[in-house]
This record gives sequence, structure tokens and C-alpha cells, in this order.
Amino acid sequence: MPSLLKIEIADLEIKPASLEEVEVACDILQEAARWLMARGETLWHLDELTPEHFRPVAQQGELFLAYLHSQAVGTCTYQLSDLLFWPQIPAGTSAFLHKVAVRRKVAGQGVAATMVAWAKEQAKAAGLSYLRLDTDFNRPRLRSFYERLGFTCVGEKHLTRLGYPLHVALYELSCARIRFRDESRLC
Repeated sequence: MPSLLKIEIADLEIKPASLEEVEVACDILQEAARWLMARGETLWHLDELTPEHFRPVAQQGELFLAYLHSQAVGTCTYQLSDLLFWPQIPAGTSAFLHKVAVRRKVAGQGVAATMVAWAKEQAKAAGLSYLRLDTDFNRPRLRSFYERLGFTCVGEKHLTRLGYPLHVALYELSCARIRFRDESRLC
């Protein structure tokens, strides 16, 4: 089976975003959001992708940038707790990945898959059992992307965040090993 990773982890430098780099991360997120909105596929709202929202995340060391040849091409948040989507998960068992986005110029080149693989390796190195994430329940292509990276859908949730109603699919990936698969969705 061909690898989803065209860009290897070694090709990317993934590091915490400094407070000065928060705007860069927000620009990447807003670029992705605008592209999706233009396609009629809103995933995030621009008013939730502001430096004011992400500065505290960066201050906690949870906002990351992926650099390729010294240029920021991707971003994500990597957290050790998620009380909004996963309040039932005991502390010290999982890492949580959110807001994975890449610049359009590198879309489809494996940057997002590489960032997910990096997050899994960080969780594994920390002795955590799972890497978990949530994604829009009604986005089959995005859900399929995570499933091909080995994530398993373990549930769904309806909630409101920042005034927006959400219906999310909840995914987990065991940190024991990376699996690539084409199995049908479980939920």
C-alpha cells in the first residue's frame, strides 16, 4: 500500500509557536478556513481563528508550527487535556490534536499526515496510550483521511462552542503503532 507520507517527519521541523509566531499560525488556519468556505465546506469560523484566541494556547506551549525549508507551512494544537470534547478521559492517558491546517501550496504533499505522525510520536514518547481528535461528523473526506492514518471512530458528540453548534466524530489512535488502512467508518 502506498504511504500517505510524501514528506517525512525528518523533512519538517515542528516546534512550539512563540508569541511572535501566533499570527503566522492564525494566517495558516485562516487560509485553510477561507479555502474551505469558498468550496461551501465551512469547518472553522474566522472569528475563532484570531491571535487573541491562540495567544493563551501558545503561552501554554500547545500551539505548533511545521516548517519546511524554513517556511511555516502547517500548524496544529497538541494538548494533554481536552475538557470540551473528551471530559471523561483521565489525565495522563492521552494527547489531543486540534486545528491541523496546512498552506494550500503544500496541500496534498503529506504535511498534514506528517504532523499527525509527529503528534503520535510525541504522545508515544510521553508514555501516553492514545492520540485523540475530533472532526466534523459530516465531512467524509476528512474523516477518511484520519481513518487511513489509523484512527478509529469511537463516538460522536453534539455541542456548542463559541456560539456555533457542532456535530463531531470522536477519533482515537493507539500509540502502540501507526497503521494505514482503508476500512469502512465505524460510526
